[in-house]
Amino acid sequence: MLERMLAKLKNFLRYHLYLDETLILFDHERYVPQTAPAEIAYITQENVSDVLDFQHPRYKSIFEDFLRRGDTGYFAYLNGKCVHRSWVVHSPRTVYLHPLLPRKLQEGEAFIHYCETAPHARGRNIYPAVLSRIAEDFKGAGRALLICANAKNSGSIKGIKKAGFSERERERIIVLLGIKFKKRFKL
Repeated sequence: MLERMLAKLKNFLRYHLYLDETLILFDHERYVPQTAPAEIAYITQENVSDVLDFQHPRYKSIFEDFLRRGDTGYFAYLNGKCVHRSWVVHSPRTVYLHPLLPRKLQEGEAFIHYCETAPHARGRNIYPAVLSRIAEDFKGAGRALLICANAKNSGSIKGIKKAGFSERERERIIVLLGIKFKKRFKL
């Protein structure tokens, strides 16, 4: 309980006192097949608990909510254990590129978010393989497929580019004593 309260306090201070982050929005440009030693599966009510293989129990209820609202989820498994999760929002609604940066999805846009690979499974091409699978699933739907990463997260950026995504725009967010400043750089 104390750990959770301290995490909330840290996030409050981070997002209200001082923050300086640059986010990169990527658009899927070309299908680039990727392989990995993992089995990729859709997240369903039957397997949603598999997230507990590498995540905190609170994620199970978050993912059940995602399923209820119609999002599409993907798990990747190594040796029968869940080691990766990714989600796709594919209906017009507001998504968050960052907790302080909402974006309204337009008709025909889909947004990949909530991606994470277990630390012990990183470096095995799992993330690019999942993104490639998502791109394959959504390419026939004629949707613009978007994903966002923090400019400091070089591992995610490498995986995103490897799966055929290209940078569309950058947005810098600065928060100083609770005042938010944004600057968008379109490419």
